[in-house]
Amino acid sequence: MRVLVAGWFSFDEVIATIGDELGADTVADWLTDLGVPFDVAEAPYLGTGVDWREVDPADYTHLVFVSGPVSDEPLLRELCAAFEGSQRWAINVSVVDGIGRGLFHQVWERDAPDVARPDLAIERPDGRGEDGRERPVVAVAFAPAQGEYGDRSRSEQVREHLEEWLASRRLPWFELTMDLYEKPHRREPDQVEALIRRADVVLSMRLHALVLGLKHGRPVIAVDAVAGGAKVTAQAGALGWPVVLAGEDLTAGALDAALDRCLSGDAADAVAAAVDRGTAGNAIARDWLSRQLRS
Repeated sequence: MRVLVAGWFSFDEVIATIGDELGADTVADWLTDLGVPFDVAEAPYLGTGVDWREVDPADYTHLVFVSGPVSDEPLLRELCAAFEGSQRWAINVSVVDGIGRGLFHQVWERDAPDVARPDLAIERPDGRGEDGRERPVVAVAFAPAQGEYGDRSRSEQVREHLEEWLASRRLPWFELTMDLYEKPHRREPDQVEALIRRADVVLSMRLHALVLGLKHGRPVIAVDAVAGGAKVTAQAGALGWPVVLAGEDLTAGALDAALDRCLSGDAADAVAAAVDRGTAGNAIARDWLSRQLRS
């Protein structure tokens, strides 16, 4: 016996969902526990698993299709035809029509007329990294092109580098949008600050995301996207914050080291010191304004 686990994630022509892959992971765990050998068929662009169009169908006694809709779809018909000599089962699927059901010998419906069952993804482990540790959640503030700096601006290149690094390290992240207005709605500062508090680390090309990250006790990887340094570097210096990288010299290794530093036990003291320095600086600014008003 050997099983090929497939799903909508098996097709180059389809962008499947995270839930589909989690369902397949659950089935893979069950097969492992049962001592049943298996392969997972994944689209070549995903870079893992096997390509069902390249394997020998005779090597598999069973095809198990996991998650998503089962209907009269050309891709599904092609897959089932390729494995016509195997037992074909579908599990955790939405049965949309009778023709789709008829492609399989056995079907465990997730949902169908008069049927509703829990999705397999609910059983999966909690999504920790391969080392068993929780992945840090990163709030990311990109900067737009900064025309005032002319050809010193590296915003586009730096953004591409950061996105590639986040993806290659499989870090969960969300974007912080710093604009006050996004048609047709106003954005309030406390909305952005609430998001920052949900993150473990802030990765910022923007001055104010650097400041707000520290304000809310989050270590910040500051990246200055202006060659030679500009306001991000200046602000990090004003606050005494040490984790600032030059955009023109950015490397994955430097980002790795910065993330490790931010997650170290020493980061909290450095964040607190930066906030204290900022508060002291603001007191001086307030005194300056008061003196100007009295003069």
